[in-house]
Amino acid sequence: MLAQKGTINLHGDGAYMVVSLPVSAFHGVDDDGDGALSAQELGLHGPLIQEQIAQQLRLGDAQGVRPIDSITLVPTPPDDRPSDPVKQVVVLARFQLAQTLASDAAEPAQGLYFQAALFGRQEGERQLSMTVSQGAHKQLMVFSPERQQHVLFPPAIRVVADFLEQGVKHIGLGWDHLLFLAVVLLGGGHWRQIFGILSAFTLGHAITLAWGLWGSVPFPSYGVEAAIAGTIVGMAGAEAWLQHSEGKLAMQWRLGLVTVCAMVHGLGLASSLIDLGVDPAHRVWSLVGFNLGVELGQCAVATGAALAWYLLGRVGGRGLQLRIRWLGMATAMGIGTFWMMERLALAA
Repeated sequence: MLAQKGTINLHGDGAYMVVSLPVSAFHGVDDDGDGALSAQELGLHGPLIQEQIAQQLRLGDAQGVRPIDSITLVPTPPDDRPSDPVKQVVVLARFQLAQTLASDAAEPAQGLYFQAALFGRQEGERQLSMTVSQGAHKQLMVFSPERQQHVLFPPAIRVVADFLEQGVKHIGLGWDHLLFLAVVLLGGGHWRQIFGILSAFTLGHAITLAWGLWGSVPFPSYGVEAAIAGTIVGMAGAEAWLQHSEGKLAMQWRLGLVTVCAMVHGLGLASSLIDLGVDPAHRVWSLVGFNLGVELGQCAVATGAALAWYLLGRVGGRGLQLRIRWLGMATAMGIGTFWMMERLALAA
C-alpha cells in the first residue's frame, strides 16, 4: 500500500477500508519524536492509535456515523530496512452499513459520505487519496485539511455544486488572480469592452483548465506561479501604455493580452483543481462547476469594482479616478514584481 493511499470496498453489509497513514498524523504516540514508530511505541500506543482512527476516519449516512466492527494495524517498515522503525501504518477496518448492498447493482449506493482528518505534518503528507468501489462502480476521493469530506458516488448536480463552491473560493482567496483582474478593470472602458475583457479571461483560463484536467500541466508549479506574477507586471505595463492609445486597435491588443495571460492563470487553476481530486467519472461536471465558480467570483469582483469606481467619480470626479488608476497600476506592478522575484527565489 502506497503512502497516503487507500481503498474502501462496499460489499454486502460492510465497507472494508485499507489505508496507509503517516505516523506524524497521530498525536501522543511518537515518544522520541523521530517521526517513526518503534515496536515498543506501537505496542504501548496501539489503543490510542485505534481511538484516533475511529474518531478521524468516519463513514456515515443519513442515520449518522456508521460503527466500526474492527480495526487492525499493520506497521510497514521500509522495504530495504525491515528492522527500522515504521513511518507509515496500514490500517484495515470494517464499517457496518445500515443496509445490504448488491455488488452487481446497476446504480451505486447513495447517501453515504466519508470524512478523513488524519494528515501528517510534512508537506508530502498533507493529502490522502482514496478509491471507493462497489462492484464495477468506482470513485476517486482526495482529502486535505481544507477538504475533509466527500459524498460517495454523488449525482452530477452535487458535483457541479461542490466544485462551483471551490471555484468561488479559489478566486476569493487567490490574491494574484484578484490583482490581475483589478489591473484589467482599472484599464477602464464602457460596459461592452469590460464584458469583452471578462469573456477573454474566461476563454483563456478555460482552455488551460481543460488541458490540465484531461492531460497534465507540463510546467513545474513554481514556474507557473512566477509566470502568473509576471502577467500582473506585464498587463499593468501594457494597460498604462494603452491609456495613450485609443480606438479599435487598442481594444484588440487588450483582448489578446488578457487571453494569453488568462491561459497562464488557467495553468495555476488547473493545478488547484487537480489537487482537489477530480473523479474521472465526473471530470466534465467538475470542470463545469469549477469554471462557473470562477466566473461567479470574477463577476462579483467586477460588480464591486464598478460600484466603487462609480462612487469615486461621484465624490472626486474624473481627476480622482485617474489618480486612483495610475496609483493602482503602479502598486500592481510593484506587488507583481515582488511576487515574481520571491517565487523564482524559492524555486532556485
